[in-house]
Formats: sequence, structure tokens, C-alpha cells
Amino acid sequence: MKIIVYFVVQVMHKTIFIFLFFFSGSYCLVAQKVIEKEFSAKDIHSLSIQDDAIFNIKIISSRRETLMLKVHISGEHSEAIIIEEKLSEGRLSLKTGIIPYFVFENDKLAAHKVMAVELVLFIPETTSVEVKSKLASLETLGTIKKLAVSLQNGSCILTDFSGNAHLKTVDGNIIVKAKREVLGNAISKNGSVENTLLKQGEFLVEAESVNGSIYMLQTK
Repeated sequence: MKIIVYFVVQVMHKTIFIFLFFFSGSYCLVAQKVIEKEFSAKDIHSLSIQDDAIFNIKIISSRRETLMLKVHISGEHSEAIIIEEKLSEGRLSLKTGIIPYFVFENDKLAAHKVMAVELVLFIPETTSVEVKSKLASLETLGTIKKLAVSLQNGSCILTDFSGNAHLKTVDGNIIVKAKREVLGNAISKNGSVENTLLKQGEFLVEAESVNGSIYMLQTK
């Protein structure tokens, strides 16, 4: 009798273990969605991203004739998220949206669903860019003709940068690694400032932050 009871307990423990394993593993199965689009840059001279739902934005510039967009969306309702685009007078505007007729479930947790949206853009060097977001962080690589950035919580990192830029953050840090032809001005109300850019140059980067620190460095 003792042997039978012991065996049953062991089976029950194993059953519970297997159940917990699969139960905890289900949290790793996060819904994901990828969107890819390509535009001819012939009629596009500027790009605008004004959205408070985007988590991260990466912009890579090069000598190319198209503008390519890759969007990575993860979260419980990723299938319902779309990217709305509007092209008017050479200006391409991008923002997130919801597919028509999609209805979120009416539960107490609906307001706390986590959605992560990341944009990766490959653009021509001659494209001007405007980014405005309360949530997003921005990373760029390469030359951008004209860049205007206004962020609240996110950081702004420019690498191998050349061009004119006006960068503003509230809490996020600003890091600029610029080419030799770029000079810079930096002001932070509550953060630290380090500026090693040259005093003279063809292009100007102006950086401002309330609480973030600013680092402006010269690339070799």
C-alpha cells in the first residue's frame, strides 16, 4: 500500500511539473508581425514620423534610389496594427493605426496590453527627416540632409552623422558621433554636456535636453 501511494505521488508531481513547464513556456510565445514596404524615392524628399506608439526607430542612410520600410510588431494584438502612410507634395508621413473593424476585448487588462513597434528605415542621403514621439528612441547611421527630432522619454543616437540637425529630448540622452564637417551646440538643463566637435564646419547640429545628458563626439 505504501508503494502504491508513493508511486501515485510521484506521478502527480511529474504531472504538475509538466503542466507548469508548458504553462510558463506559453508566456514566451509572443505574437509577432513583420511589415515590409518599398517606395520610389523619386517623388519623396522628406519623411515624417509623428507617433506615440512606436518603441524604437532606426534610420540607415546611403546612396540609394528607394526608401525601404521594415516594421516589427510584437504583442497580443500585433495582427491588428498597421502602418498608415500618406504621401503629399513630396512628403511621406508614417504612423501606426488599427485595421478597420477590429474591436479590442472589453476586459480589465485591455488597457495594460503591451505592444512593441519598431521601425527600421533605409533612406537616400538626400532625404530630410522629422521624428516626434513621446515613447520612441531614435538611432541613425549615415548622412541625413536635414534632421529634426523631438522626443520625450526616448534617447537619440546619431552615428557617422553628417548634415544639419535640431535635436530635442526631455528625459532621454543625446549622443552624436559626427563627421569632421559638422559643428555642434549643446545645452542641457539638468544633465551633463560633452562637446568635442569642431568650432567651424559646413553643417550644424543643435542639441537640447531637459534632463538628459548630451555627448557630441568627432568621428575619425
